[in-house]
Amino acid sequence: MLLDCDEQLFMTYKQGNVEGAENLLATWLEAEVDLQEDPKILGTSLLPKRFLVNEEMAMNIAFSTARKYWGRASTEMQMYFDKYGLDAKFVNDRLNAFFYTQKGKETFFEQLFAQHTIDLERLIWLVFGKRMQMEMPVNELQTIMLYKFQDEYLVHMMYKEHTSFWHWLFTKKVYSLFIHRPLEQFTFLYEIMGHFEHSMKMSCEHVDNFVNNYKLILDKCITHVDKNKSSCLAKKQLRLYQIVTHYCLSEGDYHRVKDFITSFEAEWRYSMYALTEKEKVLIAYILFHIANRELQSEKVIHYGEYLLEDERLNNYAIEILLEYKDLLPNRKPTPPAIIKNYQLNYLENLYAILLDHYVKATRYEDGLLLLKEHVLASNKKINTSLVQKNYSSEQLIAIEAYVQQDIALQVNNSLQHIGLSVEEWRQNYRQLDVPYYIVAQSASLHMLNILRVLFVTEQFELFEKLMEIYKKYLLIDDHFENLRVFISAYV
Repeated sequence: MLLDCDEQLFMTYKQGNVEGAENLLATWLEAEVDLQEDPKILGTSLLPKRFLVNEEMAMNIAFSTARKYWGRASTEMQMYFDKYGLDAKFVNDRLNAFFYTQKGKETFFEQLFAQHTIDLERLIWLVFGKRMQMEMPVNELQTIMLYKFQDEYLVHMMYKEHTSFWHWLFTKKVYSLFIHRPLEQFTFLYEIMGHFEHSMKMSCEHVDNFVNNYKLILDKCITHVDKNKSSCLAKKQLRLYQIVTHYCLSEGDYHRVKDFITSFEAEWRYSMYALTEKEKVLIAYILFHIANRELQSEKVIHYGEYLLEDERLNNYAIEILLEYKDLLPNRKPTPPAIIKNYQLNYLENLYAILLDHYVKATRYEDGLLLLKEHVLASNKKINTSLVQKNYSSEQLIAIEAYVQQDIALQVNNSLQHIGLSVEEWRQNYRQLDVPYYIVAQSASLHMLNILRVLFVTEQFELFEKLMEIYKKYLLIDDHFENLRVFISAYV
């Protein structure tokens, strides 16, 4: 079930590609009177009254479309269900009970409203009450999308056939809402902008240098919004999205990101929508990583300590992750491990970077305090040894045992046959083509910073044990040479 405007644009697109659809949009726009000027940042806009519908119509369109394409198990789908012992009669009875009852319709719409999208995999979870670990067949209907704007709804389908068109049409609708509707109506701005960016990529695969083109379009849209829309919470959120997007797509040049942050803080600091603690943490996190890449140790330390104070980053990490999925690396932290890729978890990475800059700034006592106060800055056994000043032979042996377990998990993801895993590691961890090469590089650099701090602060017993472990399991020649030069110079 398609809206009239979707169907007309799709038919025109099939006859004359996107240019034909753009011409049809221009014809529609010319027929309107008393309309504000269209800036044509993303081609001709589509008036929201053509595609926004009331709640009842949104429910009917979304549910009837889902029922049409997903209401019965195809032969290909049933092959997957057979693997779980679910026969065709049981599957189709459950689908019928979902798609032909009011309760099923309400459950479907509640889920769609909460998540903004639904696909076949999520639908199966709704119908059967569990997630099935199986690769779902590619279906003609890919996704149903839903967003609320005041008392109206944007409901949009993505189909397998002519995928780029459906993504193009979605970006056109979102763009048109920015042009023609008050920003206050954007209640799920982060989510819709994430889908907008994805659809831009899908519809512009043929465009060279997509990143620069997307940033340019985004900046033009936000400049237009700044100039023509009243101040509101959504405008601030849009500016934050601009900052995060430029940071994630910066490719090493952070001048514009820093300029955006400076102007953003100046504009919003004293407004009625002043920055929240979470937003300050978000900006500090970005500036922390920019300072690290620009080798500005004092700034790294300033922002790193701010993020750790009162557990600021940890307190707001989940909210930031929900809004900006790609910003914080969120692999589960591993406090027992010392040999790991520190870039995979935002806190472990923060500790590793901060310790590195404490060393660069010769602030070794601060580095020691970091190791004592935060388990993830080293690992459980090293932290316990420092806090309790327990350097017994049993404690030091336990540290090595933990390292061997780390290695076994990196090599074979198993604690069986630890000895064989350790031997394989020692033979291969310097080889570029092994999957744990990056782990070894990351762990080596961090371990050497720990050794520098321990040496300067005269924690010699622990230093000697960790040096022994490093030489035995993690020695990388150029890294170790830097440590040797450091110790020689210090002595």
